[in-house]
Parts: sequence; structure tokens; C-alpha cells
Amino acid sequence: MICPKCSRENLTEVEFCSYCRASIKLRKTRTLSELTTEEIVAIIESDLHGAYPPQGNSLSKSDGPDAIWRVTGIPDKYFNNVTYVNWPSTEATHRVKRLVEKLDSYEIDYSWWISPSSSPDELPKILEAHSMIYQEDFPGMAIDLRYLRDQPSELSGIEDLKISRINNKDELDEFTHTFTVATNSNPEIQSGLTRLLNMSGYGQTDDWAHYAGTLHGKTVATTSVFTGAGVAGIYLVATIPETRNRKIATTIVTHVLKQARDAGYNIGTLQSSKEGLGLYLKLGFRQYCRFAFYTRYSVD
Repeated sequence: MICPKCSRENLTEVEFCSYCRASIKLRKTRTLSELTTEEIVAIIESDLHGAYPPQGNSLSKSDGPDAIWRVTGIPDKYFNNVTYVNWPSTEATHRVKRLVEKLDSYEIDYSWWISPSSSPDELPKILEAHSMIYQEDFPGMAIDLRYLRDQPSELSGIEDLKISRINNKDELDEFTHTFTVATNSNPEIQSGLTRLLNMSGYGQTDDWAHYAGTLHGKTVATTSVFTGAGVAGIYLVATIPETRNRKIATTIVTHVLKQARDAGYNIGTLQSSKEGLGLYLKLGFRQYCRFAFYTRYSVD
């Protein structure tokens, strides 16, 4: 099968190009039991490469074949990043140096995800030699949505929680405001994030859908789902501090995954923070790989 992006005849059973890492849309009816571990890892990677950051606007970018990165200009490390490189060992040091210099020229914070298929093996040492700081490993996880564990009905304290899909610009602005507060991010990211998500599209026929959890009339939680890689990729999960530890995040994530399942998707994926790992394991996610996460901060 020919890849529509790089024209190589090298698509795997999961319709994922191993040359250019193209996010060829997986048939959403495939199930985890039909796939090998290697194919599941490729799906988790493909979803991240296609989704994060949302691709509504870029100051500069590369979509492959040997590097995937994006600069949005939003002043936050998560929205300017490298998610994949595949370079020969003999060229890696030089190419890391060139890419770091290019990203530094935008004077923004950014991050570098080392995907399981990234190369060369010595990439972590090369990044550290160029002043990038290791932050943590993010588990790459997946779930068979057919067996999604329902939440118990007795969720004390959240009987009034209302979960709704974002449908207009005002709701999107409230969504990004809540996400900014919940993640203790620089308030300056809000306008840029609203613009980015708006340009990425969030209508019924788009690859993104955003959901807000409202308690007593106040938006307290956010979750987004990306379906552009043929699976339900979970992103932007956040809950404001004063409403944490009340299973609100569990409830909204479960709701979003059920919506994806009802739309015909059989697989959910995500990259989990340390704080969210317990939540996802309880829902039935399994870990299949890890993403080493490096950061670099602009100098004021």
C-alpha cells in the first residue's frame, strides 16, 4: 500500500507509514486483540504525532519524513514540540544542534518527546548535551473501548456535574480559561490556545472534540479527544484545584471515551502524567511503551 504523504510502499497492517510516520487513518473498527504489541505502539505514536499540539496554526513545522515538530508560538512548552526524529548516529549531533538553534530562535519554551521509534539510541545524551532537561517518562497507554469500565453511580459530591461538548467560540474560550487555571499555566497562553483549537476545528466532522465539566454553573474540568489517527486519543485533561479528588476527571474522561465508543471507535490512547496514571489504570488502560520527555525554556 502506498503512503499518500511520502509515496513509499511501506504501510503496515495498521496503515502506519514507518518511513515518514504519517498518521494514516486507522480503520476505527480494528480492536486491540487484532494487533501486535508493536502495532499498538505504532498507533499510540501516530496519534501523538498527529494530535499534539493541535495543528490549527504553526509559525514553523516539519511533518517528516525524518522529523516531526511544530512551533505554534503559544508561550508553553507543551504547544511547541518535537515528537519524532529518525536520524543516523553520524548525523544526529549536528542535526539536534541545528534544530535546537532553530527552536531557540523563536524565544519560546518547547519540549522534545522521544518516541519509542525515535533514533538514534543515544538521542537522550545528545539532547542533554544541548541543554535540554529531562523531565519525566510518560507511559503510552491504550484501552479496548468495548470493555471500558463504567463508573459507579454513587459518585459522592458530583451529582450536579454536567458534561457538555464545546459547540461555539464562547464555550471554547471558557474551556481554554479553565484549562489554563487548572494547569497553573501562564495566563498569556489562553488567547493563543483558543485560536489554535478554533483553527484546528471542533465540529461534528472534525478530528477534534472538546468537553467541559460544569459544577454548579462553573466550568471545573476539561478533556479533549482526537480521532484523526482512527483511534480516540485523549488530551487536555485538567481539573481546577478546588474540585480535585472528587472523581471529576474520571467521570469526564469516561464520558468522552463512551462518546467515542458510541461513534464506532474501538481503541483509546493517551500519554499519562504521573498524576493521572492511577485514574487510567482503573479505567482499564494498559501501558505499552514510554515517551521520554525533555524541556527547554527560553531565556528572558
